[in-house]
Amino acid sequence: MKLRYIILGLVLVFIVWIGYVVYAASTLSPSINAQWGYVDEKTTEIWIDAKLNRPLLVPASIENMTIEFTGIPIARVERFDYSATGSDVSMVMAIDNPNLVRSLARYLDNGQRGTVLITLHGKLLKVIPVDADIQQEISENVLAYLNFTAESKELAGGLVKSPALVETTFDWAGEHDGKALLIAHMKFYNPNRFPIPVGNVSFDAYANDIKIGYGRTTKQVLIPAGGYATIDVETYIEEDSLPKVWEIHIKNGEVSKVRADIFLDLNVMDRHYSVKLASYEETVQTDIMGELNRMLGDMLG
Repeated sequence: MKLRYIILGLVLVFIVWIGYVVYAASTLSPSINAQWGYVDEKTTEIWIDAKLNRPLLVPASIENMTIEFTGIPIARVERFDYSATGSDVSMVMAIDNPNLVRSLARYLDNGQRGTVLITLHGKLLKVIPVDADIQQEISENVLAYLNFTAESKELAGGLVKSPALVETTFDWAGEHDGKALLIAHMKFYNPNRFPIPVGNVSFDAYANDIKIGYGRTTKQVLIPAGGYATIDVETYIEEDSLPKVWEIHIKNGEVSKVRADIFLDLNVMDRHYSVKLASYEETVQTDIMGELNRMLGDMLG
């Protein structure tokens, strides 16, 4: 008789618990916030904090969670703090900076197409396995954001004008000896009434005062009088320098200074001119954390 009451009592407790869990889940109004955590040249942490309006009373744990991009692991969950009787949830994700650079190179190698894969392994009620795979295809022409221009300069007391750089577009050309190779198609306009032979176009690229690459032409090009010509410049990006640039970018509040010093070698009127055509500077500002918080808000909305 007592056993029957004990079992009945346990059933009633279970029914009440199930009812509370259903009620708590259906009326849940969580708030969530992500922010940059510790960052260095190798690792970038993202701290995610969520607040529930009431405890869920459901034990849950994350054993493993990873994010891959183009098949390369770029992030993992290092810490997950959650209590069934608490209303605060926190998680720390760690990004592998060198792997992030490698995945971007592979993204470009795949024709600027890639897949983000989020893999989650956890447990519910300490015994029920929870496994989930989420995939998202990405196709964004990131090279379209690169475009250098420069105005013409007067030479020889104004008798000659250097060509003006009117447009620059880039194509991906693979990786060579640990460097990313881009082909810069630099379109020049010759404002003079006579053709201008350009022996070499070169430039050095910097980000946050760190040299990240350089470009050189391999052949002379003749720009017609009052006309246009496109010069192809092999551009090498030092992949090993990019994690440090990323570290500074995040520590500066997602702001970076980018500079490209562009040089021309000209042969005009039997004279050779080496011209620094421009020192192209730009401030690059991103809002990665803002976009992440908006995405998390949309998921909860």
